[in-house]
Amino acid sequence: MVQMEKIDFAALAQNIKKPWSPIEIARMDGYHLLLSMFEGSYRFHKHDAEELFFVLKGTITIELGTDKTVTLNEGEGLLLPKGQAHRSIASKPALVMMFERTNLKTIFVP
Repeated sequence: MVQMEKIDFAALAQNIKKPWSPIEIARMDGYHLLLSMFEGSYRFHKHDAEELFFVLKGTITIELGTDKTVTLNEGEGLLLPKGQAHRSIASKPALVMMFERTNLKTIFVP
């Protein structure tokens, strides 16, 4: 049964100990909501399903292959299609919410 309780993202963010180590906030119908701190850059990778990013605090840049970048500020998000190679970059710590399938597969690309 679903517990109807408000979610305090700022308080939960205190549980994140290092960048790129998301914590699960909630699960729903085969999906989960994750909260992560982004800092520095992550490796290029892709997934076997769509992924949604939403920036709660700070600014991130998402590189899409070699020819396109998208900068997301607080309150902005991006839905990545299945199979889209990408990597995230944050020059300063940023708090990011991600919505994705619970059994999402990650494939690192060169």
